[in-house]
Amino acid sequence: MKKIGSLVLATSLVLGLTACGGGNKATSGTKPTETSKAKESVKAKFFYDNAAWTDYLKELNPITLKNDQTELTGVPYNEPTSFQTAVRIGFTTNDGADVFKWWNGFQMKELVDAGYLADMTQQWKDMVKDGVDPSMANTLTFDGKTYGIPAGVHYWVMYYNKKVFNENGLKPPKTWDEFLAISDALKAKGITPIGTTTTDVWNGFIWFEEMMIHSNPDLYNKLVVGQAKYTDPGVVEVMKTWKSLYDKGYFAKPMDWNKEIPSAMAKGQFAMYMMGTWYADYFKNAGMKTGEDFGTFVLPAIKSEAGNTVISEVTPFLVSQNSKNKDNAIKALVNLTKKEANEKVISLFGGVPIRKDIESKDPIIKDLVGSINAGGYKTITRFWEATPSELSEYASSEFIRFMLNPDQYMTVLNNIQKKADKYWADHK
Repeated sequence: MKKIGSLVLATSLVLGLTACGGGNKATSGTKPTETSKAKESVKAKFFYDNAAWTDYLKELNPITLKNDQTELTGVPYNEPTSFQTAVRIGFTTNDGADVFKWWNGFQMKELVDAGYLADMTQQWKDMVKDGVDPSMANTLTFDGKTYGIPAGVHYWVMYYNKKVFNENGLKPPKTWDEFLAISDALKAKGITPIGTTTTDVWNGFIWFEEMMIHSNPDLYNKLVVGQAKYTDPGVVEVMKTWKSLYDKGYFAKPMDWNKEIPSAMAKGQFAMYMMGTWYADYFKNAGMKTGEDFGTFVLPAIKSEAGNTVISEVTPFLVSQNSKNKDNAIKALVNLTKKEANEKVISLFGGVPIRKDIESKDPIIKDLVGSINAGGYKTITRFWEATPSELSEYASSEFIRFMLNPDQYMTVLNNIQKKADKYWADHK
């Protein structure tokens, strides 16, 4: 959530056609030659809250310009709140964003229900013929219509410091008991097992969803759509299990996930950290090498009946229905899915390839995909997208309260359920 550039307040989002090269200057009685005709390029303004995309566009645009005469003009925001506000305000005017990064699940459904998104169902038929995996449309399809493209498909995993593990004779766990034994062994050596963060509100849901899907994935799926309660015995049991990890001293004091976690992990201040596969770049930037200094594993089932489960995060790029030149915006977006451009997207943004003819070169992604396929893992939508945004934001803030005060787990659950009761009553 896979989530810093300068704040840009853009109220006029013009998508136009601009001429590249010289113009047609035919003199009287002279017919212009083919070489004198200007080539036209389509520019679409692209809104995002991920600083890295400012640099990514510098590598992507030359490819799409060369092959398809389209390019994306970056409109970066420095944090999610101002970004979401700007995009939502644009929906109420004639100057909505052309192309924008968003979240899937309920957060996307809210935009679909409001009529804010451009339908790309027909374009998906052509994209599939071109090599895009048709299954990638599943999380972007609502009531038979498909919107946008999946720019990134990421799993949520436990990162671990390989040097720390190797020096202590440890291997990634295959069972919950093994995970607890690893944590105990690290503690016995004076090493804090797991890093944590409470820097931003959204970080609060991370361990809650992990504990839920590895204990009772069916209950989790009911909970996020209002068919179960946060005060149900199964959820209370999960919170007690989560609290037990705090009681055992497995978690380090919270650190800033942007600035402090990567270097602390590299220095061995803690041995493991839970985050999406997009976070690998943060460790690389801290000097750690993929597969050599750090690796990943999926947290094992807490209860065997939970089976093999893994959280999936899809980052969609969408087109505003009220974009002034919607058709050109769609064209620019579709061109990101073509092979050469999408190979570059994958190399920059990471994640699981969306095309059948592309294979990830990232050893972590390749190993994960292999393990997940071989183990018959069930992918489950991340909490942030799986439940309405009003509830995900409030619940996450309450889970942070729990992380700072584990004894308050019942207060936290009661507070979230009160909020959930009101929300679902208002949205029957």
